[in-house]
Amino acid sequence: MSGALARGLRRGGAWLGRVFTRPPLPLLAVEVRPRAVAAVRLVEGRGRLSLAAAACTELPPGVLEVSLTRPNVLEPASLQAALRATLERVGALSTGVVSLVLPDPAVRLVLVAGEGLRGRRREAEETVRFRLHKALPFDVRSARLSWRTAGDQVLVAVAPEEVVAGYEAAVEALGYRPGLVEAAGLALADALASSPAQGDRLLVNWDTSYVSFVLLRREMPLLVRTLPGEASPEAVARQAAGTLRFHRERLGGTALEEVVVRSAAWPGEEAVAVLGRALGTAPRLLEPWAALGIGERGEAAQAVAGAAASALRRAA
Repeated sequence: MSGALARGLRRGGAWLGRVFTRPPLPLLAVEVRPRAVAAVRLVEGRGRLSLAAAACTELPPGVLEVSLTRPNVLEPASLQAALRATLERVGALSTGVVSLVLPDPAVRLVLVAGEGLRGRRREAEETVRFRLHKALPFDVRSARLSWRTAGDQVLVAVAPEEVVAGYEAAVEALGYRPGLVEAAGLALADALASSPAQGDRLLVNWDTSYVSFVLLRREMPLLVRTLPGEASPEAVARQAAGTLRFHRERLGGTALEEVVVRSAAWPGEEAVAVLGRALGTAPRLLEPWAALGIGERGEAAQAVAGAAASALRRAA
């Protein structure tokens, strides 16, 4: 599954590509979050997509310990049981290919200089691995790695084999085959980038045990930050303010055109208020079903937003 980020995704989100694999895009997607699993099933008919079902199941404490340096799945049987129940609730009764969305802290997302990446794809990838080998807390030589050039930079998604394999094994145990495998933050950024903007935008993915910030300029990433353990309102406010300062002082940014938050850890109104005070601008909650013409953005929509973003790549 190591290899190139796929080409030909939707216009606004082409920069992120398909992480780790190059499969057909399934109509069924699963997101594994630190304390829950979600599934979204779409149906296709008369040339258009529609929502068949979406569901979320809470995980007991201790099932997962999201980490970049060691296996995350501590209780495989419990994770499989939650996945089975969730897939049954969305009517996914037969096996097949499924998109798999991982928690952001399980995948390191890095922007590196693209200078000198010439020659064959495999040779360029080896150069990327070499540039990362001192910056990662694991051996990049055996890791899953995918990358794509974005202007004069390269966006890299990389994770240890044993981390990704643990999530894949839970899906495979139920008879499904992981197709598209990606981090939640990138899936959500793609959904946001499907509606282009003139100015810079900030995406905040706030979940139970982490927060991620993705700064976009003309649908291209300027900055990607994932902060494990920084999920309290105070920590998120502090990190959001720091991200804004970095945007202004180091990236030449002015006022953000838009701030969008996916709040899976706190009620949406509270998350919007916290970030609004920290950033001096009112964020809006992510609307995961916007591509289907559905404006829902409540708690249930936030819980399944990663799976929805992954499944809706099919709308490209």
